[in-house]
Amino acid sequence: MSKQSRAGGPVSRGGIWTDRSSLLLTVAPTTLAGIATAFMGWAQLDGGMATILRTAAIIAGAVATALLLIKAVREDKEKKSATDARYETMKELRNKLGPALDLMAEIASVDPADSSREVLHESLKTIATHCCSALGAMMPASTDVRAIVYAVKEPNELYPLARLGRNDVPRTFSFDKPDGAEILTYLSGSSPEGELYTDTSAEAPEHYKGDQARYRTFIRAPIWSSGAIFGMVAVDAPRAGSLSKGDVFLAELIAAELAPAFAIAAAVGRS
Repeated sequence: MSKQSRAGGPVSRGGIWTDRSSLLLTVAPTTLAGIATAFMGWAQLDGGMATILRTAAIIAGAVATALLLIKAVREDKEKKSATDARYETMKELRNKLGPALDLMAEIASVDPADSSREVLHESLKTIATHCCSALGAMMPASTDVRAIVYAVKEPNELYPLARLGRNDVPRTFSFDKPDGAEILTYLSGSSPEGELYTDTSAEAPEHYKGDQARYRTFIRAPIWSSGAIFGMVAVDAPRAGSLSKGDVFLAELIAAELAPAFAIAAAVGRS
C-alpha cells in the first residue's frame, strides 16, 4: 500500500496576503458594481441627492472597472510566470539527466570483451550520481534533502551506490535482518510503487530503525525491470512534512530511468 500521506505546514506571510488580495479582486468589483446600480436607482427617487448619488455611482463603477483590469493583468502575469517556471524546471531536469542518458548509451554499446565489472560498476555509479543530482536540483532547497541510489549486492545486501545532498552516510541493509527483509518484501511486490512517509515519528515501515534525529520524512521507489530487482531510490529530509506526493513522482521517474541502466550493465556483465 502506498503511504502517500501529507502533513500541513506553516503558511508564509506572503502567501496569506496573496490569498487576501486575490479574494479582494474577486469580490470587490461585484460589490462595487452592485453599489453603483443601487446609487443610480436611488438617484431617480431622490431629486435632492440625485447629483451626489449619480457621482457616487460613477465613482463606484469606475473603481470596479479598474479592479477588474488589475485582476485580468495579474492573472495573465501569473499564468506566464507559471509557464516560465514549468519550462525552467523541465530544462533543469533535462540538463541534470542528460549526462546520465549519454553514459547509458555508451554502456549499451560496450563490447563485453573490452569491459570489466569494475568499469561497469564505475559507469553505473556515475549514472546514479547524476540522477541523485537531478533529484536534489528538483527538490526545494529549504528541505536539506539527501538523495540515495541503492543497489542490490549478491547474495543479500542493499548498499548505497551513490548519494548527494546532506552529508549523512547512508546505511547498508542486510536482507537477513528484519529491517532489510522489510525492504526486500517491499521491492518484491507485484507492482511496487513509490512510498512517502511524511513523519516517521507517526508512521514508518515495520522494523524501521532510521536515525530519526537526522531525518523525519523519506521517500523510497524501487528500481526494477521485467521482474528483476536492481535497487531502490531514496530521498529523505530532516523536517517532517517537507516532502510531498509530487516528489514521489519525481523519485519514481528517476528510478524508471535507472532501471534500464542497471539492466544493461547486468547484461553486459553476464556476457
